[in-house]
This record gives sequence, C-alpha cells and structure tokens, in this order.
Amino acid sequence: MSKYKVQRTKGIKFLFKFDETAPDLLHIYARHLSTPRDAIVTFFEGETTWNEQFQRFETYSTSHCLYWFWLDEGKDVMVVSCFKV
Repeated sequence: MSKYKVQRTKGIKFLFKFDETAPDLLHIYARHLSTPRDAIVTFFEGETTWNEQFQRFETYSTSHCLYWFWLDEGKDVMVVSCFKV
C-alpha cells in the first residue's frame, strides 16, 4: 500500500498520509475523523496564516482547521492535519 493518497482538485495535487497505527486509514481520518473533502474545502474556502514556529500554513474555515505546506509551491500540497474546530 502506498504511504500517501493523492487527490487532484483545481490543478493542485493534495497528498494525504496514511496513519502509522492504522495503515489502512488516512491519518486525518484515523485521528480526527476528517476526510480529504474536508481538507480540500477548507484549503479553498478558509482563511490562511503562516505559523513561523512550526513552518506550516494553518487554514481555518467555519468547521475545520487544516495544517499544510507546499511541496511544490502552487502545485503540490502536503496535508499535515485536518480537524474540526
């Protein structure tokens, strides 16, 4: 099984890591019951700030928070975490 699930939306490739403890589940689902759709909607509809301490972007929507960073700016997003707020 691949270590990542890839989903492409609006020209951007999103990478979601599978969980180490439950390798058949995505990390964001195993830990927070969030889905790739939750993360992608938050990415496009939320408000984004840069967290200098953790070197990541944090995007908040009305329902979720998404932690992420660019693997290739403007093209590839690594999803770190996504959870309900």
